[in-house]
Amino acid sequence: MNKFSSINDKYFSFQEKINLCIKNFDREGELIKDSRNTVKVFRIDDLYINIKRFKRPNFINRLVYSVFRSTKACRSFLHANKLLDYNILTPDPIAYIENSKYYLLDDSFYVCKNIDYDFDMKHVFENKELESRDKLIKKFVLFTHKLHENGFMFLDHSTSNTIIKKIENDYKLFLIDLNRMNFKKMNFEDRLKNFRRLNLSDESIKKVSHFYSEIVNINKDLIFEKIKKYSQNFQTNRGKRKKIKNIFKS
Repeated sequence: MNKFSSINDKYFSFQEKINLCIKNFDREGELIKDSRNTVKVFRIDDLYINIKRFKRPNFINRLVYSVFRSTKACRSFLHANKLLDYNILTPDPIAYIENSKYYLLDDSFYVCKNIDYDFDMKHVFENKELESRDKLIKKFVLFTHKLHENGFMFLDHSTSNTIIKKIENDYKLFLIDLNRMNFKKMNFEDRLKNFRRLNLSDESIKKVSHFYSEIVNINKDLIFEKIKKYSQNFQTNRGKRKKIKNIFKS
């Protein structure tokens, strides 16, 4: 039996059926992501849910997560609820589950409501002919600024982690993949550095810089230079880390 560490009150009646989905996780569900972690969609009556199974940690991290630090599943659930408290959209958090073996964390799951979204920001930035592209980029910049104003430093702020759904005549942005966040008051440099994972073309950085300058009333060329510098540094360092990992793998 899986241990429900926490479940949203309004989904409590689904607890047994969610537990069954997790029990049959390897055999059932529609696979939507299978890389470091695995995400599947399950249907329970008229409710569609996403279940994310985090990669089983190594022995040291099993000890760390059991004694010293919250699990990724726990942090995802808590961060989602905190975002919603600030009216920042994310798929409705349902539950997180932690299973232990010999008093150490064995595996963990985060459960949220599935959103049948239209596309993500990666699609927006990469498709110059997309209708309402500029409008969506501006919304994304405002969305990021709102995160920063409320003290959310989203450490996995990549283009694929903001998804978009058209609701009536408007586009709504939702944040996903939430386990890595810091909470602090951010200065100007912190905020621009948070764009570094987006891996944008110069054309897209110019658009981001233009819309951001309208919000903060700071020269758009200065913003462009800083975002581009932070992005290049991040990609360079990421490339170095990959080379080191490949050396140890070979």
